[in-house]
Amino acid sequence: MAWTPPERAPWVDNVIAYGRGLGDDGRSMVSLDPGDLLAAARAATGLEDAGDDWFEEPMALLCRALDEEAELHLAGRLRARAELQVILQNRLRLVDLWKREPVIAEEELASPIIVTGLGRSGTTLMHELLSCDPANRAPLLWELLHTVPGALRGAQAPGSAGTPDWVAVAHAEITLMDAMVPAFTRMHENAGHLPTECIFLFAHEFSSDMFTGIYNVPSYTIWKSGADQGPAYRWHRRMLQTLQWDPGAVGPAAGSWVVKAPSHLSELPLVFATYPDARVVVNHRDPLRVVGSLADTMATLHWMHSDRVAHATLVEFLCMGVEIQMDNVTEVRDSGVLPAGQIADVVYADLVADPIGTVARLYDSWGRDLSAEAEARLKAYVDARHVQRGPSEHRYRFEDTGLELAEHRALVARYQERFGVPSEV
Repeated sequence: MAWTPPERAPWVDNVIAYGRGLGDDGRSMVSLDPGDLLAAARAATGLEDAGDDWFEEPMALLCRALDEEAELHLAGRLRARAELQVILQNRLRLVDLWKREPVIAEEELASPIIVTGLGRSGTTLMHELLSCDPANRAPLLWELLHTVPGALRGAQAPGSAGTPDWVAVAHAEITLMDAMVPAFTRMHENAGHLPTECIFLFAHEFSSDMFTGIYNVPSYTIWKSGADQGPAYRWHRRMLQTLQWDPGAVGPAAGSWVVKAPSHLSELPLVFATYPDARVVVNHRDPLRVVGSLADTMATLHWMHSDRVAHATLVEFLCMGVEIQMDNVTEVRDSGVLPAGQIADVVYADLVADPIGTVARLYDSWGRDLSAEAEARLKAYVDARHVQRGPSEHRYRFEDTGLELAEHRALVARYQERFGVPSEV
């Protein structure tokens, strides 16, 4: 079925037209060459050492795919360049900090809570619910894009002369997407101060679903699907250690990190290899219900950066990927290689029907007490969320995918039966 792109802000179309007028969509203005990006990041930070060289291959593959496959218009090219350079600059500053403060590597990350599941299965809701507990700490978006300025707060007080408001900076960076295509606000909430996904930690090794979701980069996506993600997980751990060490941080002296990303679902053995005492929460939802939403969201992100959107191809790719992933999840969970007692399964319908009760049951299974303060914060969050929901929600239907329901239902039936997941379409 035909996909109708949402409206872009008029200023975005003006920028795109400017690129068209140049005859090359801004290639002559905005380089995505890996060497140029790294040189600019080094010039901006005054730092040279980018750490291990593992990231260089995926960065080169990504940049090539952005240049040769993504068909970026000028506005998309500008945002891609800015996004990659912010990550590189943060990487350079992190490597420099780690050399100056080797004690960071000794930080103990006790029993982190890792939320995962299919996209659109309530992972954001679960992540934010668990973040309500003051005994837990979730990484905030600004902390993952501008980590080192945060980690140096003890030496440079926030608000002092010449010190940027890093929350506001990150907020402006991320909400540019909402400014470009206002409809995106209904699909995913972004803010500099909010808990965010692990895709931003993985992005520092340039192996992240952030890039596969935002841009049409098939060759990079194929590489990522077959690459060993061990280095990306080691970087993930090091960044959490850095945030925990941060002498100016506001948070519990002891407690649990709570992080989330749908991509963890395909890497559960690696999750436990990195965090042996992790508690993993797996959200489950009808895969055929989420395909329509994921396809619409990714198509909108592609449209944000390019005039060409292959919605039908996206639908087929996502449906095939989800069906393979559900088989793999079922197999690895039944293989006995994972610590079953450290994994909790939550069905989306149960979570939505009773979010506070779901958290309470998780805590009970972990032998943790849900404090009165945590319960009060949970109630305030749920009440506020209920008020905010309404006609502005992201609307999508399986029928809009153009897929045959019975054919694809059969392909996910094993997963649904294994985890007790009801059909929603």
